[in-house]
Amino acid sequence: MPVVRRSTIAALVVAVCGATQGQEARSPDEPTRPSAEAVVRAFVEACVMPEGELTAAVDWAINHGFSPADQAIDVRPLLGGQPGNVFTMPDTSAPVLLAVTTDRRCTVWAERMSGPSLRRAFQQATAQLATRGARVQPMVDRTIERAGAWRQHLQLRYRRVGGSHDFGIAAVTTVAATAGSQALHFAPAPPTPPATEADGPGVTR
Repeated sequence: MPVVRRSTIAALVVAVCGATQGQEARSPDEPTRPSAEAVVRAFVEACVMPEGELTAAVDWAINHGFSPADQAIDVRPLLGGQPGNVFTMPDTSAPVLLAVTTDRRCTVWAERMSGPSLRRAFQQATAQLATRGARVQPMVDRTIERAGAWRQHLQLRYRRVGGSHDFGIAAVTTVAATAGSQALHFAPAPPTPPATEADGPGVTR
């Protein structure tokens, strides 16, 4: 099995936790929450299908009613120090942000959403990609603790039908069903090291 670059996802978890600390308690009102399926659909259509290409993601966001993120929201952690754009999903008071950078990294961050629900919707969507001919390879599925909350990290290696490049697609979701901050992430995958004679026939790292 190829080596997984975990530092990117670890940084994403820390960034999401840091970006959302102090925000979830601002409003006692029950927010309007989009469905988990709607959030995952935005991720697939804006991030996965155009393979993180900035212009295509921005065009998708504008065409689907997304607006530039409010200046009161610190979006820098979601961009990871890279140039890019951040948009907010329309018609919801529980923020759902779409962040895309010039280095083809694309993140959908959903606040006040059930982690298990988003994970299930993510798994269903990636299974559909596989049934349509895309290569979807499990890489990581583990539980980690960050910022006082247990989260599930599910990462897959993805290549579209007819594509020549691999990408990592990941869901970082809370274990508890209570509303929390969740993240879906798309990024170029590191190259897969070639098999060696020491590995044996048909074995890849």
